[in-house]
Amino acid sequence: MTDEKEIPKIRTLKTDAEIFIKEKKLSQLDIARSAYTAGGGLARPAGGLAEKIKLGLDWKKITYSALAALIIALAGYFFFKLFFAAPQEPQPESPKPAASFLQVEDKKELVFSKSNPGSLISALLNEKQKGLRFDTIIYFPFRMTSKDFIALLSWNPPAGFSDNLNPDFNTLIVYEQASSDLAIIFKAKSFERALAALLEWERTIWFDWKPFLAEEDIKNIARFSWADDIIKNNDARVLKNGPPTGGGKIILGYSIFNKQYVIISTSRAALSTILDRLITLPPR
Repeated sequence: MTDEKEIPKIRTLKTDAEIFIKEKKLSQLDIARSAYTAGGGLARPAGGLAEKIKLGLDWKKITYSALAALIIALAGYFFFKLFFAAPQEPQPESPKPAASFLQVEDKKELVFSKSNPGSLISALLNEKQKGLRFDTIIYFPFRMTSKDFIALLSWNPPAGFSDNLNPDFNTLIVYEQASSDLAIIFKAKSFERALAALLEWERTIWFDWKPFLAEEDIKNIARFSWADDIIKNNDARVLKNGPPTGGGKIILGYSIFNKQYVIISTSRAALSTILDRLITLPPR
């Protein structure tokens, strides 16, 4: 048998490349990277990233567009606020303190918390304890209405009493020889309604004024009763003790001056001093 000659292998570019890849142990990624490097990669503008941005964008147009957008946005905002936004309601201001209804020696504002009625009571009691000169009246203005004042102290007058009052009121402390007394002056709209409410309030008013009464008098409150009186030629009602304890001690009283000014105080002497000044120089 005749030996057949082996056909020599034909070298091609493909076979040479395969041999080269095997010898060098190259991956497809290495081949692709080499081809990218050899071809110079993608065309890059000179100067790097900043140069590329500069070549691709028109900054003048961008600036003008941004300014135009800002102007349109601001115009739209102000247009909405002008025609569609709900108007803000003005915050209510605290009432101005009323002017004093009578001549007083001094005026003093008290520091207290409206959320704590006890702080107001304590402030008034501290002022009562000051030994000021005889026949001195101090006025304490409040930035609230008479109705708010009554509610703050948790007083419980008959229904309609507060509604019959004007907003203005005076809170006073009258310093006498033997005592210092709290007095409140309210301004009534109707004399008849005010008098009717006061007569009804007589049963419980001592309890509302309890912080300003002596402890001994509170313990013996059953011995006190209301009686008519005349003070400075004005009708008055006073809460005083009677027989068998006697003495006629008055711990609370009220009068209505000029059928308009309701005066309530913790002593007859204080009522007399206040009425005397109102008669001398009536309120305007």
